[in-house]
Amino acid sequence: MQALKGVVILMTVTIAVLMTLILYGMYQKSQDPEFKFFDLSGGEKPAAATNNTRAEAGANAPAVAPPLLNPTTRAFGDITLALPAGARITSATVSGERLVIVVNNETQGHEQIWVVDLTTGQVLGRIKAEETP
Repeated sequence: MQALKGVVILMTVTIAVLMTLILYGMYQKSQDPEFKFFDLSGGEKPAAATNNTRAEAGANAPAVAPPLLNPTTRAFGDITLALPAGARITSATVSGERLVIVVNNETQGHEQIWVVDLTTGQVLGRIKAEETP
């Protein structure tokens, strides 16, 4: 009878601890969508984005380290930029928590600089550069 009481008490404590861990995990996940109890990726970090300035500047240019993102930056998912007809992205650069995109529209004869917030994925603004005759 004593052994049965011990097993019941042990199982009650185990269930209470597991429920506490589940509630803690749910709270942490609500605060940080990237939270994981266990990292099953083997400790591998995602590869950093490459910087194309060396390729654009030529083979003899010194290598430039890509800027690091703020570790609190969260993924925002996929975004779609509504580019006008005939426009194409000519370059993109990360500056802090902002993505600066240069869009060339050859049909209309101007360039635009788009600034995208990396934390939300929203286009913060566009700067239009036109050639004046």
